[in-house]
Amino acid sequence: MTLTITACEKDPDLGQLDSDMVVYTDYDSSTDFGKFKTYFLPDSILEAGSHHATYWKDDNSQKLIDVVAAEMDSRGYQRITNPELKTEADLGVQLSYIAQRVNISSGWWGGWWDYGYWGPWWGGWYYPYTINYSYDTNTLVMEMVNLSDNEKGNTQLPVVWYADASGYQYNSNYNIKLMSAAIEQAFEQSPYIQSNK
Repeated sequence: MTLTITACEKDPDLGQLDSDMVVYTDYDSSTDFGKFKTYFLPDSILEAGSHHATYWKDDNSQKLIDVVAAEMDSRGYQRITNPELKTEADLGVQLSYIAQRVNISSGWWGGWWDYGYWGPWWGGWYYPYTINYSYDTNTLVMEMVNLSDNEKGNTQLPVVWYADASGYQYNSNYNIKLMSAAIEQAFEQSPYIQSNK
């Protein structure tokens, strides 16, 4: 007697795979997220990549910050909004944004034979053109640190949760929609982030 079990799952449309952001999460498994009650989330997003720190502070950045705050609040944490009281928070959440242009060029190829192989009038065999293209990517990084470790005299705050969402860069409104969905996905992938208050 032979028993055969099969399952059919439709393959993803490869043409649609670049329309979402890829979300990666990691955390410190020794951290008890249930013991934390409060968090501090700045009102701006750090823009990484320049020589000097710059901060993204417009309506679009507020939309992303609001999504993070809603996720944290829904998990039982209380936000401290006053920057002067941030040292009283148990957790700190930092958002960073990175925009990057990737340039790709096939370069010039000298050919199969050296110059002069077929005579001085022949330049050798080569492909007559190079291929160049570029695309823009954007990445949103979320880091959660244990601020209560600062009370113990630690000079470096441990990152207890890390999330990275990367993808193609589209127009501003669509980017915000993708990044908002990526934030929600990062928290969905992290069920251990839950306060026991």
